[in-house]
Amino acid sequence: IAPSEWAVLQTSTARGGNASGTLGGSQYRDDKGRLIHVGSGFGGYFPWARADVNVVPAGAGDDESAGTALQFKDAGIRYKGNSSFTSSSAAVPLHANFKLKFDVFGTNGKWDGEKTFNLHPGVIDTSKMREAIAYSVFRAAGVPAPRTTYAEVTFTVPGVIATSSAGLFTIIEDVNKTFLERVLPPGTGLLMKPEGLRGGVRSLGDAWSQYAPVLRPDRDATLHEQQRVMEFSKLVSQTDVALFRSRIGNYLDVETFLRFIAVNAFLVNWDGYLRGGHNFYLYLDPADDKFRFLPWDLDLSLGSRMGRGGETSDIMAPAGTDQPLIYWLLDDPAVAARYKAIVRELGGTAFDAANLTKLIASLEAVGSGRGPSPRAFLDTRAAYVRGLIAGWK
Repeated sequence: IAPSEWAVLQTSTARGGNASGTLGGSQYRDDKGRLIHVGSGFGGYFPWARADVNVVPAGAGDDESAGTALQFKDAGIRYKGNSSFTSSSAAVPLHANFKLKFDVFGTNGKWDGEKTFNLHPGVIDTSKMREAIAYSVFRAAGVPAPRTTYAEVTFTVPGVIATSSAGLFTIIEDVNKTFLERVLPPGTGLLMKPEGLRGGVRSLGDAWSQYAPVLRPDRDATLHEQQRVMEFSKLVSQTDVALFRSRIGNYLDVETFLRFIAVNAFLVNWDGYLRGGHNFYLYLDPADDKFRFLPWDLDLSLGSRMGRGGETSDIMAPAGTDQPLIYWLLDDPAVAARYKAIVRELGGTAFDAANLTKLIASLEAVGSGRGPSPRAFLDTRAAYVRGLIAGWK
């Protein structure tokens, strides 16, 4: 990174990105033409800076001239995050979450079919395992979720930072059109990343202008998509139980949602949809015109926020009446029976102690974190599910 671009990067702040009136999660250009990302939660000010990126395969050592190495000139890099950004330190500017996007400044090319990556060094998740584990469990449970890998990230800023390793980062696949094309083809639907949606999906009024600032779609919604979102939201908010039960399957992929909820409850992930506020994606899939939920931002999963809101870790009762979509679904005997069957199934697959032990062992072998391993937590959760299922027998 050139010193001048590094200086731009260091103007990033946790708040202040909304000065232009731009919604969180979107971008604008300042008076100098610089592209600025507005943080989704706190409204952070995150300018994109230019960087030359070398991707060196594992086993190639420091040989950037290796025949299989990839080089990207003038890629885009910026800081990212809410609590993770405020928890990082200006005195250690390399130990922070970054977003890397090859084509911000017009650069072409992809790495393994991708051009956007999230780089997390473990600011919040000091074990550097929670996100890799959590996304893996979601995928094993049949819920579309990002892939992860590890990489050592090295920075060079001539005259400012000598070539220096920032340590091992978790690289997380971005949830975007490329991701959707891969896991939910054709991937052309409406992708939304809600923020501040307390209580989960709910009616916000009769006009799309009341929904867009909260649901934060990644593009302008068509009239049909707007209507579909509002109809779904109003169905969840109305109080006619018979009407809810008869129509919810027309709007929601109930099967995948039950799996999404079961995994969140298993992981004791209170910083996501179980509280309803944020850290999930809502996708209107054109394949069947139904809504699907996708997990995101799992560095506070695996019980790391226990006791902050009187939550229960009961996987069979993951939400109360303050989360109407979950509550009224599981209040339906037929849906509750299916949810129980899903938990029983996952008890032998995604929640199985042997499978989890194998996953944790592979991550512990990397030796990437300074915090404690989540092995004990997952052992406890697996035993809990095992005992639950044994009781049903």
